[in-house]
Formats: sequence, structure tokens, C-alpha cells
Amino acid sequence: MRRAGESDLVEVIGVVGEDSSSGKAVSFFDGSTLKWLPKGLVEDNGDGTATMPEWLAREKGLI
Repeated sequence: MRRAGESDLVEVIGVVGEDSSSGKAVSFFDGSTLKWLPKGLVEDNGDGTATMPEWLAREKGLI
């Protein structure tokens, strides 16, 4: 059972790039748009996809 405040994780097609100069964000390119995402919430799967909370992917317009 999911607790309040928890989110489902989703896989999004795209490339995780370099860290920002602050080290708190990573770039994410989905083939048309470059977004900056919180480093601690994005996992590069190494296969052209990244896993992140569903709320983040929606907020950034990735799904």
C-alpha cells in the first residue's frame, strides 16, 4: 500500500546529461526539449531511459 506523499515511478525516454554547475540538477533531453531535473530524483537507466517520480515527469511536461 502506498503512503501519502509517495509517487509512482515512471520510465521516460531520453538522455540524462551533465550535472549543472551546482551539482544539484542534471540535464535531460527527450529528443526535442532540454530540461533540468533534480539530480536526486532522476536515475539514468543506461539504456536511453530515465526513471523518475511520475509527478516530476508530469510537472516538466515529459509525459
